[in-house]
Amino acid sequence: MKIKAFMVALAALVLSTNTFAQEPSIELNNAYANATQKISAKEYAEAISFLEQTLELAYAEENAEYLVKAQRYIPVCYYSSGNAKVKAKNLDGALEDYAKAIELGNFYGDTKTVRNAKNQISKIYKSKGAGAYNKKNYAAAAEVFAKGYEANRQDTDLALYLAMSYCEMGDYTNGVRVYTDIIALETRHSKFAKAAATAKEKLSNYLLVKAQEESKKGDKDAVYATLEILVDAVPARFDNQIYRLNTAANNKDWANLAAWGEQALPHFKGNDVQLSDINYLIAVAYDSMDENEKAIEAYKCVTAGKQVAAAKKRANELAKFLKEQKAHQK
Repeated sequence: MKIKAFMVALAALVLSTNTFAQEPSIELNNAYANATQKISAKEYAEAISFLEQTLELAYAEENAEYLVKAQRYIPVCYYSSGNAKVKAKNLDGALEDYAKAIELGNFYGDTKTVRNAKNQISKIYKSKGAGAYNKKNYAAAAEVFAKGYEANRQDTDLALYLAMSYCEMGDYTNGVRVYTDIIALETRHSKFAKAAATAKEKLSNYLLVKAQEESKKGDKDAVYATLEILVDAVPARFDNQIYRLNTAANNKDWANLAAWGEQALPHFKGNDVQLSDINYLIAVAYDSMDENEKAIEAYKCVTAGKQVAAAKKRANELAKFLKEQKAHQK
C-alpha cells in the first residue's frame, strides 16, 4: 500500500519504545538498507520506493525505530528528486515532487524541507510567469504567479509581481489583497520591511491613479471608496491622506474633511509641516461650517509650512468676530 493509504492510521498511532519493541524482519532491514544506498547514489525515485516499503513494513511490524528513520528521509528525498528534475528542465515533475515534500514534511514535522520546497515552487512559478509578464500579458502572468503565491506567501518578489499583474489588468480587489498581505508581513519580521515599503508605494500609486480616473468620470462615491481603501491600507503615507482631504475640500464636503483630517493627525506626529497642512484643512472645514471656536483652535495649530500667515490672520478674524458677537448679544 502507498503512503497516503495509511497516513491517517500513522497519525493516530502512538509511537513508543514500549509498544514497538519487536526486532526488525529481514525484509524491513533490506528495504531500509536499499533506501539508504539509493539515497547515497542520488537515485531518489528508487529511494522513495524503498522508503515507502520501509514505512509499510515498520508499521505492520510495529517498529518505531524504522518508522522514524523512514519518516526522516522521505520528505527530503522528494525535495531532492524535485531538484534533480529542475536540473533536467522537467519543471512540472519537479512541482509534483515539491508538493509531495511539503505534504509529507508537514505530516512528519520537517519544517526545513517544507520551507525549502515552498521556496523552490515559487521560484518555478516566477520563471514560468516571467514571459507573460514581460510581454505585458498580465492576466496570464497573474494566473501563473498566483499558483506560486498559494504555495509560498512569503516570497515577496513573486507576491509583488502578482499584485502588480492584478492591478495592471484592472483587478484592484486582488491587487489590494496581495499588497496588503505583503505590508502585513512587516509586523512579523524586519526582513520583510523593504518589500513592505515597495508594496506601500506601489499600492498607493495604483489607487491614486484609480481615484483620479474615477474623479474624471464624476463618480464621487467611487472616489471616496477607493480613497478609503487606500488610507486604510497605508495610513501613514502623507500623499494618501492629503489627496483624500483635498478631494473632500474640492467637493466642499466639510464634514468629511474635518473628520478625515482629525483621523489623519495621529499618523504624522513629529512632522510639524505635515501636521500644519492637515490642521489648516481641518480649520477650513470647521470655518466653512461656522464652527468658529473649533476653527480657531485648528488654525492655531498651523505653526509650520506655507499657511502659517493665512492661518494666523483667519484665526484673529474669527476671534474678533466672536468677541463682537458676544458684545452685541449683551
